[in-house]
Amino acid sequence: MPKRPALARRIRGKSQKGSRFVTSTDPDMTPLINCIFLLLVFFMVATTFLNTKGLSVDLPGGQGDDSARASKDINIVIEKGGAVQVNGKPATTEQLAERIGAIVEADNIKNVIIEAHRSVRHQRVVQVVDIARGQGIEAVAFAKSAEG
Repeated sequence: MPKRPALARRIRGKSQKGSRFVTSTDPDMTPLINCIFLLLVFFMVATTFLNTKGLSVDLPGGQGDDSARASKDINIVIEKGGAVQVNGKPATTEQLAERIGAIVEADNIKNVIIEAHRSVRHQRVVQVVDIARGQGIEAVAFAKSAEG
């Protein structure tokens, strides 16, 4: 009988003697899988608590879609020089809050469509949106300017 190395003899000897427990040389993956599942559950639960506060904004369509305008909205037009019209009537910055507030109270309208000329600065558009939000407007939609 050829001579076997001592370690091989020891392993074979144990398995041949009818040992009750068979040892495996593969690593145990159970703890790793448990950790992965716990992380998965944690992130699934944590993402349900994220509630972003923000402004509901509808962006204009691609090809001049005028059918999106509803008659139950306040239409605000910001012209090239920064002048503002509320439902077709000119308004200064001081009058803007009064006009929007009056329309909101009278007709219970909570939506605004803002149509700004492309040369108007963003600062002016944000100012108008802030004034509208201060008067109880809940949703703001931006329409494409007909002038280009």
